[in-house]
Amino acid sequence: MNRATLIRGIQLIVALTLATFAFLLWRAVTLKQADLSSALSTLNPLWLLVAAAFALQEGVCGGTRMFVLGRVLCPRLTWRTAVSSEFVLMFVAGVTPGQLGAPIAQVATLVEGGMPFEAIATAELLTAFCTLLFFLLSGAALMVLRSQGLLVVPGAAGLDWLVGFSSVVFGAALLALILCVVHPPLLKWILRVGGNALAMPWHPLRRGLGLVPWFKVLRESPTLQPGILGERLLRAVDRVHEGFAVYLQRGRWAVLQAFGLTVAFFWARFSVAFFILKGLGLSTIPHTYVAPGPPFAQIITVQTLLNFALYLSPTPGASGIAEAGSNTLMSPWVPTAYELPYLVLWRILALFLCMFVGGAYVFRYLGTDVLERRAREAEAAQRALEGG
Repeated sequence: MNRATLIRGIQLIVALTLATFAFLLWRAVTLKQADLSSALSTLNPLWLLVAAAFALQEGVCGGTRMFVLGRVLCPRLTWRTAVSSEFVLMFVAGVTPGQLGAPIAQVATLVEGGMPFEAIATAELLTAFCTLLFFLLSGAALMVLRSQGLLVVPGAAGLDWLVGFSSVVFGAALLALILCVVHPPLLKWILRVGGNALAMPWHPLRRGLGLVPWFKVLRESPTLQPGILGERLLRAVDRVHEGFAVYLQRGRWAVLQAFGLTVAFFWARFSVAFFILKGLGLSTIPHTYVAPGPPFAQIITVQTLLNFALYLSPTPGASGIAEAGSNTLMSPWVPTAYELPYLVLWRILALFLCMFVGGAYVFRYLGTDVLERRAREAEAAQRALEGG
């Protein structure tokens, strides 16, 4: 890992994310400047402070979830380290497409805090289990509401396929984790069959791309040689099975707490929209039927639907998708004249606030070479473990 290159890459992605948001904001301001001034003149800052407090709970609850799970295998893990790792994860998730870099950043932060790599891997998989379960249950609830005609909101029909597809993907991932615990040989067989099928086109492609100087690493990397990655995956299944067995013996309460914290941090983020409406002086009762239940529950439901689009967005920070999706799905509450101020406040509080906190941690660690050093140590320990 080259620190200077990594910093430049992060800075570039952050710049692109902020530039996209700034362009969309500038375009909206030029068209709706009068609406923005009128809406902000009646702003209630106290409700926005409440919204900010709830937004920050996403990082606090997520970090506490890691703390609860991590302490089962690593009693010396501190709450501060766990919460810091969650904010780092949220920053990297926000600036990388599909949130791909988030788990790696959290692992590096936890290693810096003294948590063993094996314990981190198991705790990360359990947090993934809680998140997958939340998404699977949320997707099932949304599909039931839609099928019964109980969720009626503009744009929902366009997201039906996304919720269904996501539920299949999350369900398959959840099944794989369960197989690691219940019956590893079956998962190993699936990995072998899938690996053999993918190896036929992959290895000739890797050798061909390796002739190009830019892709030379694909040809020379030891981890990409035939059979190496597959063996690592098979050994990882055994390690996950062993780690999960510990939780089944003495960590079941921790897993239950972790799932409750998962629901808490997602709903804390979703509730930000409710308090922004109150801060703008808007009614929290939609002007058309949306879903059963009180206004707060209806907003949570709609934000849950929007969250599927945000999580699977191919753009850094869900730029463009977040703005368009929020404007459409929240239209029963947000009049046209308030679209811009609501969008700006929602984007800053619900999406950017925790990213800014996490960014402070990321650049602090990168500036002292901590992540680079700890990542090398973790890789060396992993190689030694596999060699033994």
